[in-house]
Amino acid sequence: MQRIQWILASDIDNTLTGDPQALKSLGTKIETLRQQKQLALFLTTGRALDEVLKGFDEENIPQADAIITQVGTEIYLPPFSLEMEALAEWGTFLRQQFSREEAVGFIDDIEGAQVQSERYNTPLKVSYFLDKTPDPEQAVERIKQRVAAANNGYQVVWSSGKHLDILPAAAGKGKAIRFLIGYLDLAPEQVIAAGDSGNDRSMLDEFDCGIIVANAQRELKSLENEDHRASFYFAARKYAAGVEEGLRHFGVL
Repeated sequence: MQRIQWILASDIDNTLTGDPQALKSLGTKIETLRQQKQLALFLTTGRALDEVLKGFDEENIPQADAIITQVGTEIYLPPFSLEMEALAEWGTFLRQQFSREEAVGFIDDIEGAQVQSERYNTPLKVSYFLDKTPDPEQAVERIKQRVAAANNGYQVVWSSGKHLDILPAAAGKGKAIRFLIGYLDLAPEQVIAAGDSGNDRSMLDEFDCGIIVANAQRELKSLENEDHRASFYFAARKYAAGVEEGLRHFGVL
């Protein structure tokens, strides 16, 4: 990839989406910077690839230079299509230690846990809803203890008080971005991450600049009261307007 100045690594749902007019405005600015070779857009999402591609047409999601789907377990590079395969090098790397059968075993006797649809349960990701459990936070802690006792091959991602994913320990949005910038010969100092929920935490922790939109879930808002090495910008505005506000703060716009 031609050398560019900035990389915006942004979540989609409730980070970019949520305010169609704000997203349209931000999308125009992002596309101008992309055309000028000043910015690359990496979309990082829990969505499946087909949902992202549909979003380009139906939700005015800006065109991207890379798409990281399924909470950082799949990477796609352009040209994008429904039939394309994920980046093989990333998948091969993640499969070295991950057993889907073992991952399911950490959750399958948790009362009230509901498996998500097949599209979100892939060979490299186990996804459940925990909001129907008697005590979701307690259930998450129980699952985390089981994972910790097993081995170092897994990680638990908890977000929005509802979604629980078990991923390879080497996966996640942050590590996928790190892998991708190395693959494309880019630099981590170029990355600005933007998000709203717990599954965005890994990319906010991984890089020095981050935007947290005003509508963020408590697991990210709590960062405002913690000591951390990164430069987090807590936007006063929601959704895409908050991302645009953050980009102005960091001097991109």
